[in-house]
Amino acid sequence: MAVQTSRELVLTEPSQLKAIAHPIRTRLLNALEAEPRSAKQLATDLDLTHGNVGHHLKVLERGGLVEVVEERKVRALTERIFAPAYDRLRIEVGEGGLDRIHFLFEQAGREAAPQAEQPFDDQGRLYSARMPEDRAAEFAARLVALADEFAAAEGDGPTFGFAGAVYRVVS
Repeated sequence: MAVQTSRELVLTEPSQLKAIAHPIRTRLLNALEAEPRSAKQLATDLDLTHGNVGHHLKVLERGGLVEVVEERKVRALTERIFAPAYDRLRIEVGEGGLDRIHFLFEQAGREAAPQAEQPFDDQGRLYSARMPEDRAAEFAARLVALADEFAAAEGDGPTFGFAGAVYRVVS
């Protein structure tokens, strides 16, 4: 079951992770995060079939990830405009911390544009540092705050992703 606080959607079910893990659904969510759209607009913008988009929107809607924000009459049909049902997505699935980290980075890999389209060379680093538990928690909170700051900023240009995890290293 999803738990929603304000506009933060906390995913708590493996079925929700499966729903957002599909590459087409990831593309749909990314497009909707930029601007609410109809299934027809999404199909045109993403070069997909209307039926394919409709199917994936239903999966996302059942998972509580998208919502209808407007309905309008277009000739004899009702066109539904979809938007994400969240401003921020957080994953909290059971005790599977390692599974969650794998999922996050696999998802980042699915979302990332090809290397040739990246605007800068330094795209990833893996660090480790010794610190007390409370400092690790502080570090994680600061990373989230920084990501939230950039995600909330208004602006033009392409959308950039950020994947991060603070975890205990096995010695």
